[in-house]
Amino acid sequence: MIVEYAEGKKLVARRRGLEVVSDQPEKGGGENTALTPTELFIASLAMCVAIFVVYFAERHDIPLEGMKVETDYEHAEKPRRIGAIRLKVTMPQPVGEQHRAALQRAAEQCVVHNTLRHPPEVSISLR
Repeated sequence: MIVEYAEGKKLVARRRGLEVVSDQPEKGGGENTALTPTELFIASLAMCVAIFVVYFAERHDIPLEGMKVETDYEHAEKPRRIGAIRLKVTMPQPVGEQHRAALQRAAEQCVVHNTLRHPPEVSISLR
């Protein structure tokens, strides 16, 4: 993946012939045309949880039309970061007790979630 400066406060991430744009809100000097990198981070977690729910639901014939994952998060300081993330998965119909705990475990197996629970080593070099 490569991230390139586009203009103003816009950045473009490219991989596999696809692209995602980020921008900043107007109060941050941007044009408010796309999600911020932090919002994309939260969206990535929510989408990862959602796809693991989809895989499980499809295997167990659980209806998905109308399924959603709502997110909320709080910032923390020293260092500046996300201090808390809350995700709420809403299924379109009640999930039977025989699948409820397994569906919860499936959602928690998302790669992004596991990465947050077991952080990787990150190195940043400047050229």
